[in-house]
Amino acid sequence: MMQDLDLSTIKLLLIDDEAHCTKLMEAFLRQAGFSHLTMTNDSRQALELYKKVKPDLVALDMRMPHMDGFEVMRQLREVIPAEDYVPILIVTGELDAPTKHKALADGANDFINKPVDAMEVVLRIKNQLETRRLHQQVRMHNQHLEAQVRLRTKVVEQTQLDLLNRLVLASEYRHDEKGAHAWRVGRVAMLLAELKGLPPEQVDMIKKTAPLHDVGKIGLLDSIILKEGVYTPAEWEVMKTHTKIGSKLLADSRSPLLMMAREIALTHHERWDGTGYHRLKDVQTPLAGRIVSLADAFDVMTHACSYKAPLTLAQARAEIERNAGTQFDPELSALFLTLIDREGENLLADSTAVQLFA
Repeated sequence: MMQDLDLSTIKLLLIDDEAHCTKLMEAFLRQAGFSHLTMTNDSRQALELYKKVKPDLVALDMRMPHMDGFEVMRQLREVIPAEDYVPILIVTGELDAPTKHKALADGANDFINKPVDAMEVVLRIKNQLETRRLHQQVRMHNQHLEAQVRLRTKVVEQTQLDLLNRLVLASEYRHDEKGAHAWRVGRVAMLLAELKGLPPEQVDMIKKTAPLHDVGKIGLLDSIILKEGVYTPAEWEVMKTHTKIGSKLLADSRSPLLMMAREIALTHHERWDGTGYHRLKDVQTPLAGRIVSLADAFDVMTHACSYKAPLTLAQARAEIERNAGTQFDPELSALFLTLIDREGENLLADSTAVQLFA
């Protein structure tokens, strides 16, 4: 295996306060085929030389003036990446058991006693370099596997997003075939989540799952979902079941996206005062549900349907302000008013699945 090593590319750093020792090591190593050798007789130069050369192996004396081998190792281990294997070979004339144990604990990989034997020096260095090569191969293989996992994860995530997109379109198709309401709610919920200061990954999840808030409408009868005009009390009770239907459709998944989508589908009609569909009060309703509740209500207010005309932006703003602390989370309501003032008519614009699922 060692014959596979290309010695002409190997970089070695030799550190010893005795010049005749480094010259002897240099002679042995050049004869063996090593050509990239850097040497110093001043241990204080070790760190800078390491940074400059980036050697494959360091041969280090232990007992030196200014800085001993332990201090040199400490400095080197601070700059050698944790995932890299750069062997440190201790070359010393005096190495009692306690010192040897401490050197091993501090990062030494092998030892050579002075006076050095040419063959032993070359073989021990080659052995350590072979270990380094194998370590690099394993690391490259692991990096390849990690890249494959990331790629497959991305494919799975994209497949999930495609399915979510189709679920949104299916839930809206009979009365809003473009899914405009769903996508607008997704965009507004995203903007509110950002204003709330949620981490980017949570904002992204809300953006992608908020459009599924009405997915349970897939399970409603046409006589309910397509009715024009105001619902009777009995019809209204049926309409309210879409939150439970949506929850069941999205249940039993370990996907974080689908878990949040289920949470939103079930809770987006809860009220801060506890008089919503499932009687959850204030923070009993998950944050994502409270955010989508506001986004959904705002979109319904500002767009026409069969039983009402749309409110103006100013009227919708006043309605949200009036219902803060009763229907809506008061803190989120205050943020939403800020959002209306900042975005204005932009909040009413249609969004697309491509934009939301990008």
